[in-house]
Amino acid sequence: MSWNQQINTAMDSFDVVVWDSVGNVLWGVRPWEKWGPTSQERLLAEDPDARAHAPSFQEIFAGYDAHLHRVKDASELDQLIETADFLVAHKVAVPPEVLRRGRKLRLVQHLGLDYRGIPMDVARELGVPVAATPLVNYLAVAEHAWALILNHLKVMPAQRAYMQSHQYASHQWGPPPGIKLVRDQTLGLVGFGEIARPMARIARAFGMPVLYWDALRFEELEESYGVTYVTWEQLFRQADIISVHLPINEHTQGIIGEREIAWMKPNALFVNTARGKLVNQPALVTALQERRIGGAGLDVFDPEPLHPDDPLLALAEDLSYHVTITPHSAWQGSWTHVRDSQEIWFNVLRCLRGEPIHFLVS
Repeated sequence: MSWNQQINTAMDSFDVVVWDSVGNVLWGVRPWEKWGPTSQERLLAEDPDARAHAPSFQEIFAGYDAHLHRVKDASELDQLIETADFLVAHKVAVPPEVLRRGRKLRLVQHLGLDYRGIPMDVARELGVPVAATPLVNYLAVAEHAWALILNHLKVMPAQRAYMQSHQYASHQWGPPPGIKLVRDQTLGLVGFGEIARPMARIARAFGMPVLYWDALRFEELEESYGVTYVTWEQLFRQADIISVHLPINEHTQGIIGEREIAWMKPNALFVNTARGKLVNQPALVTALQERRIGGAGLDVFDPEPLHPDDPLLALAEDLSYHVTITPHSAWQGSWTHVRDSQEIWFNVLRCLRGEPIHFLVS
């Protein structure tokens, strides 16, 4: 059943509280006119029926008396939780004592499979179902990070240049130097959240060893994802590929500096699809220029956009440095936001209709 095939004429009333530190929860269900001309053009280019396939919050809940409340912190949530029918959360830590007061709740909906911020024991105590929907946006980033890795291991830029120069016609077939088997490399994941976990699943399909570091160890996940927890220093010293998947905040800004880059193997690849400010970019550039590491695949920078004379641009133009840069495009586009938001709000709609809820974790 599509979102607009059933209109509730009873005008059922409900209260939903949204606590989202990023903004993804409602971003994809904005009214069409709020997308702006550029976004509308891109959406329509990919789907001529975009207007119908990107309904707003108001359109999804047409026929309902929906009361939407956005909160910025736990104290604001505490003021509203007692009357809330639904709690929608993303990248926040809900205090157990606050959730315990939500005795009217019909569903706790989390955006993302990494729902460590939801006190599950309290939800079970209340008998409230919890759903955690996967972030399509983050899955797209994981795919992009793997594209950068495979691009490097299979020396695709050099192979393309080889073919474009017509050397293939005279030298015939044969691999260029530097191609590596994925399974022979060790992947190091800096952080083990919503993006790093699909990274690990893909690595496991290749038969690739995977190390990870996170501020919180996930022992219960290590066997199922085929990953090994190591210290911060061990990760940088032992991995052949370092892939960064940390959030940016006051604790993580500049967390990867000269020391960490110096720990890396001489042939190691550094991949960052998270945030540019996580890394001391001048230190990374110097290491690449001096060929102290094997290369880099970067989708994020500090600052963005890069200045026209930024040295990273020159490094990317010289194939011998093995640097690939992309324009902060890993998130893929507006449709990822639409799909993420719809997964949340269609679940709320299912609950209102008495239909099975998707992605239940409790």
